[in-house]
Amino acid sequence: MHLDLTDRKILHELDINSRQHTAEIAKKLRISKQVAGFRIDRLLKEEIISSFHAIIDVSKLGFSIHKVFLRLQNADTKKELLILKFLSDNPNIVWVASCDGKYDLAFGTWAKDMAYLDRTMKEMNKKMEDFISEKQVAPIVRGEYFIRDYLIESEAAHPMTRTRPYTLLLRSQSAMRKSFFGSEPLPAKIDAIDWKILFELGKNARSTSVGIAEAVSISADAVADRIRKLEKSGIVKHYNIVPNEAKYPYMHYKILIGLKNLTEIQERHLEEYCRMHPNIVYIVKTLGPWEFEIDVEIENPQKLRELMMDLKTRFKDIIKDYSSLSIHQVHKYNFCPSVQVQSDYK
Repeated sequence: MHLDLTDRKILHELDINSRQHTAEIAKKLRISKQVAGFRIDRLLKEEIISSFHAIIDVSKLGFSIHKVFLRLQNADTKKELLILKFLSDNPNIVWVASCDGKYDLAFGTWAKDMAYLDRTMKEMNKKMEDFISEKQVAPIVRGEYFIRDYLIESEAAHPMTRTRPYTLLLRSQSAMRKSFFGSEPLPAKIDAIDWKILFELGKNARSTSVGIAEAVSISADAVADRIRKLEKSGIVKHYNIVPNEAKYPYMHYKILIGLKNLTEIQERHLEEYCRMHPNIVYIVKTLGPWEFEIDVEIENPQKLRELMMDLKTRFKDIIKDYSSLSIHQVHKYNFCPSVQVQSDYK
């Protein structure tokens, strides 16, 4: 599907807040509500959008996130599909992706403590150890999402085409909003109904309050009030889109970066560079075999090469090495708790 400027503006608005009403999007884009609704329906029908994602700070639910990267062996297509199904069905696993490069699969799992993580990993090993040739675990210290500004920025506005220092570049106001989750467990006070609402938002962040009310057996006004409180408490950060890599006209790469001689100032500069670059949509600080992860959505491999050349030149004093993974399919993306996780939480 070819995405014209209106399609890209709609995707951008949905990435800023996928729960906003179609009428709001139409007003901002100066198109009719009917045209906006038709376009959104078409993006879903053509599978450009995989889902609408509620970003949750899991530390406020008492959890931390750990990324796991796997290189497979002796696994044909059928076996790999079974592995993907096992990972996607596991309630403690929040993100699963197939990739090309050094690793074949990657997933994220949440845990209350190391014993909780050990239980999840033992379950995985029991099912998969004969097919794993290498495994790396990278605990997340902090993750941060950025709005997909590349959808509306022209080539002339691309940071790598400008002559000004990158520290003077400004991303759109919406993109400067921080949407992050941490690793220090700071449980907030929520009840069983809040958990059910989070679960419904996880299935579809664009679900209406009326639809959620039917699922949790309270009024739509009560649902809307609880969602506002979940947002105000920082449990729910915001709502964006999850593109379908198989149909989305931008390539998705995950860059794993090893750092050296890192100071707090240099770390802030690196993070700021990522915040301002329109093609960088997500960053993670980890305590694994590398220290930093960058997710890039970009037109083609040549553009990625230009981005990495710029990054390596600007941060040559701290970048030790890096490797890139091409993410060709995300199979699960849901940070909201299931009933089983809620039971474990208690």
